[in-house]
Amino acid sequence: MENKNKTPKTRFAIAHKPDYILSILVLSLIVIGLIMIYSTGWITVLKQTGGSSDRNGFFWTQLLSFGLGLTGWFIASKFHYSNWQKYASFIFYGSLALMFLVLVPGIAVTVNGASRWVHIGPINFQPVEFFKLGTILFVAAWIDKNRAKLNRPAEGLIPIIIILIITMSLVVILQKDMGSASVLAAAIFSMYFISGVSMRIFMMALGFMVASAVGLIASSQYRLARYMTFLNHTEDPTGSGYHINQALIALGSGGILGRGLGKSLQAYGYLPEATNDSIFAIIGEEFGLVGASIVIAIIVMLIWRGYRIVRDAPDNYAKLVACGLVAWIGFQAFFNISAMLGIIPLTGITLPFISYGGTSLMASLFGIGILQNISRYTKGDIPDENRGLRRRNSRSYNTHTSNSRRAT
Repeated sequence: MENKNKTPKTRFAIAHKPDYILSILVLSLIVIGLIMIYSTGWITVLKQTGGSSDRNGFFWTQLLSFGLGLTGWFIASKFHYSNWQKYASFIFYGSLALMFLVLVPGIAVTVNGASRWVHIGPINFQPVEFFKLGTILFVAAWIDKNRAKLNRPAEGLIPIIIILIITMSLVVILQKDMGSASVLAAAIFSMYFISGVSMRIFMMALGFMVASAVGLIASSQYRLARYMTFLNHTEDPTGSGYHINQALIALGSGGILGRGLGKSLQAYGYLPEATNDSIFAIIGEEFGLVGASIVIAIIVMLIWRGYRIVRDAPDNYAKLVACGLVAWIGFQAFFNISAMLGIIPLTGITLPFISYGGTSLMASLFGIGILQNISRYTKGDIPDENRGLRRRNSRSYNTHTSNSRRAT
């Protein structure tokens, strides 16, 4: 028989401890990345210096970036998420200004025909990583502000299309970086999808994005050649298909358990970008199917924890920001790993938290700090009479079990 005197439940957004499991998963990926960079970085240095040095500068630079990123993570985790809404426009325009630095002679660094890096004194960074974060914060603020207009084509659909055109064009045209443009588009559409927009309007926007992507590929000989290489990578294994074939060789030669840490053969000049874009292939070679599967499992668990934070976010803006951040990390990992497996064309983007790349690591950790701050205010059901108990009993937060816990 139902208890009619049962205490009614209410939603709450009282500050509690953050999602520490999220932290453990992120740190696990970073440790794996540092181990792999330590294992292979010196080989890259040896090759770059013609054998005159084997000092693993890649490892020490990544370790420094981790320290700076950890500071940013801590600051962002303590900074209330609602403040980002106030400054979203300034952050976006600031990150936009950084993007144009790749056009400035003397500080722009061009590698393989693409200007994606900026070098100012001792500082070397990739502006697009900050642009991803700035765009997510800006789009989340815009959607939250205009959520009542989203189902009106002129006020909801057209503006989101304009935002897509601007962001994708900037990344593709300025930096020739289709991979980062794809990640940004996926993050924007993930936020747009959960915003409450009608499926008809969403599908119209999605159709436009697909058509734009096809147009961008077809309009560039370089991008079209990369797509054709993906379709026919076995026809020219020593030319255009060299990178993907070497990645598949690395993954295949690892077998079930791998060759062992530090025993990669592909890292010795065969596989391009062994510490950066192709690091997942080296993981597969040194630790086999088991090691590669563990990395994928950690990433999936990280995305799952992020999804639960999105689900229980305290308000609409927090939900949108959390969704954008999780989509950014999730899709970037998916695109990187899929490219190494030959499922999609090579993207040239890093594997989050694992690949060598200080800017990517620092920007991603700052994003995790924002996500962790949101996790401190996730909502759950507790009896009305026990609201104060949550403050007194702030045990380590677990997104599912803590939200359903009752006082006894």
